[in-house]
Amino acid sequence: MAKKGILVTGGSGLVGAYAVQMLMERGERPVIFDVALNERLLSAVGVDTSKVTLIRGDMADMPALISAIRDNDCDQIIHLAAFLGEEVQRRPYSGVRLNFMGTINVFEAARLENVKRVVFPSSGTVYLGSLGEGVKQIDENIPMNPPSVYAATKASCEFMGRAYAKRYGFEFICLRYTGGLYGPSPAALKATREIAIQQMVRAAVKGEAAKISWPYGPAEILYGKDAAKGTVLAVCKDKFKDTLFHIGNADMVSGEDIVKAIRQNFPGSNIEIVKTTNPMPYPDSRLSSDFSRAKEQLGYEPDYPIDKAVADYGATLKKLENL
Repeated sequence: MAKKGILVTGGSGLVGAYAVQMLMERGERPVIFDVALNERLLSAVGVDTSKVTLIRGDMADMPALISAIRDNDCDQIIHLAAFLGEEVQRRPYSGVRLNFMGTINVFEAARLENVKRVVFPSSGTVYLGSLGEGVKQIDENIPMNPPSVYAATKASCEFMGRAYAKRYGFEFICLRYTGGLYGPSPAALKATREIAIQQMVRAAVKGEAAKISWPYGPAEILYGKDAAKGTVLAVCKDKFKDTLFHIGNADMVSGEDIVKAIRQNFPGSNIEIVKTTNPMPYPDSRLSSDFSRAKEQLGYEPDYPIDKAVADYGATLKKLENL
């Protein structure tokens, strides 16, 4: 019997491209559904695009989504297609349309096509409004209190996913990426922090001086490859005790820490940080996350502390941009 497919929406984005590569390494059959197929990024992270199914599709196109599942015999979905935080702040209606209604389309398609599992990457931003209320630990029990439109779309999808799963019988596995995502994907729709880190790494690779705007205090950041690792572990697990997991790094990293890691990997780098205003309504004071549940039940451990991540980032960016 042929192996079932795994539909990966947003499968040629940062986390999606790495997840597809890891699934293929495991002998799985990922099917990419993305509105803008980035074959260059897929190739840069090691995906042989001739051996993976690529479907250009919009999350608002329910018939296309159902056809992708049905035609490729998919019984699991990783739903990564979304606008990120600052893009939702700029275009709230479009953000809600994609992040919330696009996710509802995934749940409906899963219901209609008898998909057994939907893995939904949420965000640590869903609970950031709870910081400052005496919270001392960031684990899966922290109350959701989304302080932005983006965070509210993610929190809403968590509620709807659990309701759909309970009513219609598929598994809904929610993964909260608890650190700010970063990695060598194209700059379009990136958040300020992601763009800043990419500018730092690109300047270091090219041997150029750079002044980088940095509006953040120390915070947890999560390399795209680690986020993908946690996601793939959730797809490949047979049975679950819990259905909500934090996927994080736990290291609190400042802009200065990133510059230090860049200088270690690219001696002679001339990167200067310029403090600017935070573009999002998130607290400056943060706590690192507890991902012990993911460690115990999924076998998740982050592989990329900032120094190792910067080295991998630079090597991949060279391939991606022919530097």
